[in-house]
Amino acid sequence: MANRFTIGDLEVLVVSDGEAKAPGTVYFPASTNEQWERHKRWLDHEGNVVFPFTCFLIRSGDRRVLIDTGLGPAKMFVFTGGALMDELASAGVKPEDIDTVFLTHLHVDHCGNVALPSNGKMTAAFPNATYRWTTAEHEFWKDKSDIPNQEIDLPGMFEAVAGRFEAADDGAVIAPGINVMSLPGHTPGHAGVILSSGGQRAFVLGDAISCPVQLEETEWSGMGDMDPKLARQSQEVVLREAEGDNSLVGAAHFPGLTFGRVLRGDGRRYWEAS
Repeated sequence: MANRFTIGDLEVLVVSDGEAKAPGTVYFPASTNEQWERHKRWLDHEGNVVFPFTCFLIRSGDRRVLIDTGLGPAKMFVFTGGALMDELASAGVKPEDIDTVFLTHLHVDHCGNVALPSNGKMTAAFPNATYRWTTAEHEFWKDKSDIPNQEIDLPGMFEAVAGRFEAADDGAVIAPGINVMSLPGHTPGHAGVILSSGGQRAFVLGDAISCPVQLEETEWSGMGDMDPKLARQSQEVVLREAEGDNSLVGAAHFPGLTFGRVLRGDGRRYWEAS
């Protein structure tokens, strides 16, 4: 399954590497079952929030940029990944076609397909790509080898792409019309991407917002937020900007592999899928 969008001259293919499921009260510890009664549209029939591992492939002129890579073959709890390469192949895209891989952050469900095991070592999965993420994110994770709930060989991944890594900080141009926006809090160097072309804009938010319910329940922090207060500040900044000019908004775990708009009703923000 994939969805296609155009943002001016930019072509966007939205695909998923897999998904995870969790009860709403587990992922958002501040929430209660009673509160979820008014947000059932974000739950499946078992009362779980479904989190796709969404990846965004953007074509800018002759450049192909992949935003996040999903979980990959890692085995974690109720997480299921590994679909990205087949999804790209179905769209006629080969790994060697990717020019740049940008990671919003280095949690395993975003970097799981950066490097894959081959002949006993980790090898870059996109052999012609430059690999980019923020300096702060790189510095935080580069010396960590034994991280709870992070089932990935990070040292092996860093080694596999060492010659191809280039930091991309706030404002950096990934390709024409694709710019980095700092959104720290979920992780120290977390960042999103702004797509702009032909007077149109879209935001790819990574995990700055994990579920659209957070637009309505602004005090709900996801269990993965390392600095919940800072994450909330980042959310407010980007939502104000997106709301101000009716930009499209998408994120790594929003449902439907789609973009939507930030709207207001009854004094609250909400997200409506396009």
